[in-house]
Amino acid sequence: MDKNKKFFIIKKHKFLGSTSYSIHSSDMYDLTNAVRKILALDTLEEDKKNNSYHLQEVSFSEVQEPLILTDEVKNKEQMDMPF
Repeated sequence: MDKNKKFFIIKKHKFLGSTSYSIHSSDMYDLTNAVRKILALDTLEEDKKNNSYHLQEVSFSEVQEPLILTDEVKNKEQMDMPF
């Protein structure tokens, strides 16, 4: 397991038949601390039927140089503009 991997804690919330997801905190955690936090949140959660917590690995991909738009993309964007 890569020690440098980071995780967000995601809260899953069910309400009136729909499900929403949100990042519990803007903090990223290593796996050990993420599991500790998720266990604590799950223990304190009073509405376990509608709320649950999950881990999501944070994945960044670094771009070395910007993407170049082709003429085809440029023309399509101009044609789609309403004005």
